[in-house]
Amino acid sequence: MNKLLKLIKRKDNFFANSKQVIEHAFTVGGIDYYQHTDVANMPYKRALKCISVYNELSMKCDRNYLNAHVEAMESIMKKGGPSLNLLFEIKQLNNQLKERLLWIYDEDLIYKIAAVRFFDKNENPEDFDWVYAQKKIKHWKQHEQAASFFLREPIKRLIPFLNEQNLNLKSYSEVQKAQDKTHRENLSTNLSESRKEELLNSTDNLFWEEKLRASTL
Repeated sequence: MNKLLKLIKRKDNFFANSKQVIEHAFTVGGIDYYQHTDVANMPYKRALKCISVYNELSMKCDRNYLNAHVEAMESIMKKGGPSLNLLFEIKQLNNQLKERLLWIYDEDLIYKIAAVRFFDKNENPEDFDWVYAQKKIKHWKQHEQAASFFLREPIKRLIPFLNEQNLNLKSYSEVQKAQDKTHRENLSTNLSESRKEELLNSTDNLFWEEKLRASTL
């Protein structure tokens, strides 16, 4: 009963206009984060973004990486006729995609889906603000190591396979991030300077589509 009254009080204070039931999820760095109790009844804007990010999680790469891969392949094809050097470059980029498919997870994409699923009192629970999401991710990374953040119960419910893997999250994340850095550096050698900068900037990668749309408005 006390827990129920606590949840109701929180909703009245911060999310009085919400039609969904909202509950406290966790606290990081002195800031409380909340979630919709019923995931199936999440407001459609947040739900659509969750689906989009889950697709990226499944592919082990964000949309920016895939676009950069296509651009790099097209750049290689324009270099001229078949040669051993060109075949090596093509095989290298293809091998990178194969490696990513074997990853258990991409650390930054877990932060991204968490930024969609969880929100603080300053956010509109009905909508998703990608600019504010960047601030949340930065706050989480500043106040907690990835391994500790991923082991929080709400995060494990959000990403169930974190419970199934018998691995050292800290060590795995370090290896995964190092591989990701190498993959992006290899791709960037066949991209324009502007695209290279975008690809090597982790923040630009996570919300590349949103920034692209905003730049055309």
